[in-house]
Amino acid sequence: MKRIVTFFAVLFLVTLPRIIQADQLIPLTIRQLTDHSQLIIQGAVLNKSCQRDPAGRIYTKVELEVRDVWKGALTNRIFTVVHGGGILGDRKATVSNQVEFDIGEEIVAFLVVNRRGEGVSLGLAQGKFHVWLESATQQKFVCNPFHGNPASVANVRTVQRVASSGFLTLAELKDHVRGDSR
Repeated sequence: MKRIVTFFAVLFLVTLPRIIQADQLIPLTIRQLTDHSQLIIQGAVLNKSCQRDPAGRIYTKVELEVRDVWKGALTNRIFTVVHGGGILGDRKATVSNQVEFDIGEEIVAFLVVNRRGEGVSLGLAQGKFHVWLESATQQKFVCNPFHGNPASVANVRTVQRVASSGFLTLAELKDHVRGDSR
């Protein structure tokens, strides 16, 4: 009995780092996000709905109104982004560190395109930058989990004096993407 307990204790300790790391994101630089994206767009979330694929998996379909294309090409002003997880009826599927979209939210999305022509956020939540307008300066700022000082933004609508606190402006992000600055 003692050998069985020891075996499971050792097994737990050996697998613990993998269990812990399974929920962590490896930060991608803006350059890496840019280089690996097929499409980078600025836009607003128009609609989202949860659906089930032929294999029975729940996923969310998001419609974006495209305002500007920073990389790639689009002929349509409405573009669909999909991601795993969502709530469908009484079923909920979650994916750790998955991107989240709110209707009406302005975003910059770093995307790869699947075989159906839909966008998929690069690096899960890292591929979406939330955009907000700072009312005092009328300047737009962006953040994702690793860029734009998101840790100090509990609620971006209540942020004051953001320009002096290390935030990333929308213009600076666009410059990074286009290679105008480093």
